[in-house]
Amino acid sequence: MGFDDIFTGKAQKLWWQRLDDDRIIDGPPPVPFDKDGAYYVIRLKEMFLRTSRRLWRKLSPVLHAFVRHGAVEDNSVAGPGQLKELGEARLDRVVHLNQLLAGPRPFTGEDLQMVVGLFSVPSGDATRALIDTVSTLAGLGGFALGSAAQIAMVVKNGVEQIVGLDSALLQLGVRDTFYPGNPLRPGYHLGVAARVDPDEVAKLWLVKGRLVSGSDPITARPYEAHDYFVIEIERRLRRDDWAGLRGIAELNQQFAAVMADPGDAATKRARLAQLWPAFTQALRSSTELTAPDRAAIAADVQHDLRTRLETGNPFELRDIAGRPRPAAFDFIDVAPTVDPEDPADTARARAALDGPL
Repeated sequence: MGFDDIFTGKAQKLWWQRLDDDRIIDGPPPVPFDKDGAYYVIRLKEMFLRTSRRLWRKLSPVLHAFVRHGAVEDNSVAGPGQLKELGEARLDRVVHLNQLLAGPRPFTGEDLQMVVGLFSVPSGDATRALIDTVSTLAGLGGFALGSAAQIAMVVKNGVEQIVGLDSALLQLGVRDTFYPGNPLRPGYHLGVAARVDPDEVAKLWLVKGRLVSGSDPITARPYEAHDYFVIEIERRLRRDDWAGLRGIAELNQQFAAVMADPGDAATKRARLAQLWPAFTQALRSSTELTAPDRAAIAADVQHDLRTRLETGNPFELRDIAGRPRPAAFDFIDVAPTVDPEDPADTARARAALDGPL
């Protein structure tokens, strides 16, 4: 089943638009994405079904998203599955906020296509099928850690089950492509399952990630006129989960073994210097990092290692008797030291990536 088939014969053109920046309270600056200079993160900020019951059947919102950027594809399902442990009753009462749909991914300058569908799914067997889909995805450890093939198959099977059900209704389907004529920018996009007139748009605000309607954001009330969803596009300069990326995570144990060795600092420094080229090469070859972030990560790790060597590993922990002991080295504990917008920091980062330890 192709993703076009999700919407065939079920969707009509309704309302989809990027919210103006002056309608966002404490929103991000609308800085455009520069090629290989930042990461994009796409998140479901909020979704809402105006009708939570049809006759005797309760309805839950379920959102399916497909994002393609160059050769990279992300599939995701946002639904009530995260609360499976609490039971399947009253799933219409679940509030869905801030759920990750795609990213962080380096922006390569290629077209970014996004297909999003908001479904109303009745409780019962159909909803349980969705719960199983979302729960299985959670069991894979997340999109960054799980197998891409496993994730794709789980989502495909779950979406086929839902879309194939007569009782599952597509409330709103959106296909949008970001390209030079429609540039990708940080901000919020709103999809409403109705035709929205300009006067109604003029009353919409996004306050703390929630859509409200009113003459001003202070007195505005939650928007409940129609089914809707809000998609956030975030721009990041640094990636904080780099330690778990393929090709880099494998080197962590080698660095940790050197730092845990009881030998002197000079011996450790020599052994680390031998590992350094393999580490910087892993950074350079990673397609999941931007060029500035590769250099920044190298500078962060270099600073951490040098500090430990020069001061006798100051990052101490305490054992159960209260005696100090050296903390084990781990990439995940390396603190960021590079400001991507500081020229001196970026120069130091490039030197760390291109030079010796």
